[in-house]
Amino acid sequence: MTPLARIALFSLLLLLASNLTACNIVGPAVVLVHGPEKTDAQFKLDPKRTTVFFVDDRGNKLDRRALRSTIATTAQTILMKERVLDERKVIDAASALMLVSNEPAGEPMDIATLGRSVEAEVVVYITIDRFGLSPDGATYQPSATMRVKVIDCINTPARIWPEEPEGKAVSVSMPQRQGDAPRNAGDAMRAQDRLAEECGRAVAEVFYRHTTQRRVSEINNRN
Repeated sequence: MTPLARIALFSLLLLLASNLTACNIVGPAVVLVHGPEKTDAQFKLDPKRTTVFFVDDRGNKLDRRALRSTIATTAQTILMKERVLDERKVIDAASALMLVSNEPAGEPMDIATLGRSVEAEVVVYITIDRFGLSPDGATYQPSATMRVKVIDCINTPARIWPEEPEGKAVSVSMPQRQGDAPRNAGDAMRAQDRLAEECGRAVAEVFYRHTTQRRVSEINNRN
């Protein structure tokens, strides 16, 4: 499109927006011009380096070990789909979880050592601060808080990102629909699985440019 044509289109859209103001439907016209708002990646992973995702739950915030796997595999899958990481350079998160499954209690493996043990150069290290379906034991409101670090397994200093030693805080809050509250143990497990998937997506979004606010229906439709 030529510059003149772009100016003409922009003028037409502005005119349309002004005519629709009384109808309170200016939003779609604005979206046509600007598109959805985007958030840049907070850190860019190197696709040439072998990378593994590892979720650590030393505080036992997760009821099931499988939730750790869901968070990690969701994050790695999204980043491969978005071509942030080369699938040939991603080590399946299950390898790291299997490695630590029999480690002695109270003697956790150093993260850089863990990465090297599964032949990774970089570990995306995720710790769980909070994970639950209710903040007070009565209200159904799934939410979680995690911290994310990027650890170099080969070079020193090991922590590549962020500057804060405690890691980058990442929070998730799930939208609610009427009738979502679990009615039995099976429902609760499925709700936890959905929350774990959203945690994985939130971790992935740290590392690529994404739409700032996804539609609530997008999450609900996956439920």
